[in-house]
Amino acid sequence: MTAKENKAAGNPAESETPDPFDLDALRAQPLEGSLVTRELSTVPVRRPKKNEFFRVHPDPDYVVDAYTFVHEVGMDKETYWVTAGLRTELLEHLQPTRLFTCVNRADVTFLWPAKLPDAGGGGGRSWSVSALEAAERAKTSWLRIHGNKDTGAYDRFVARAELPEPKFEDKTFGELVRIAFKDRIIDSIDHSLVKEIYGLI
Repeated sequence: MTAKENKAAGNPAESETPDPFDLDALRAQPLEGSLVTRELSTVPVRRPKKNEFFRVHPDPDYVVDAYTFVHEVGMDKETYWVTAGLRTELLEHLQPTRLFTCVNRADVTFLWPAKLPDAGGGGGRSWSVSALEAAERAKTSWLRIHGNKDTGAYDRFVARAELPEPKFEDKTFGELVRIAFKDRIIDSIDHSLVKEIYGLI
């Protein structure tokens, strides 16, 4: 006898047992967002990948110019946040950076540390200028960038389809920066990277 038949027959013991295959009850409780809330714990700090379409947050509160330290090990690069008290001490080793808030088509938020152009007209100026131009365009259009060694600049490719507007995280820029650099911050002269710079280790 089914649960419904037991209930109709007036069997209280059986009628109190929930049907584990009650599809009507399942439909009444949507799965999406019903049990957990996503917590943002990681914000990558990197340049947009050559095959990823991305957008840049258009709010001026979600960008900042700052001196950062780029640690290079072979082909790998890691960008470190440097506290205000150490910027003068380490200035010659730091990189002037414009930090943009970006999101890709997979809704992954990341910070793009775009190098600011060298005021003295260094050889990498065209790369920096084209990156900043791409970031401005990405505030209104989905695009991807690809380095072109022949021109010494980034080529821009705008998405042809009418893609939906980006979904930026519901967090302040300050919160995103804290998450992004929580494990990569130079805040002391005793930091291992500072000692490495001065040949102390």
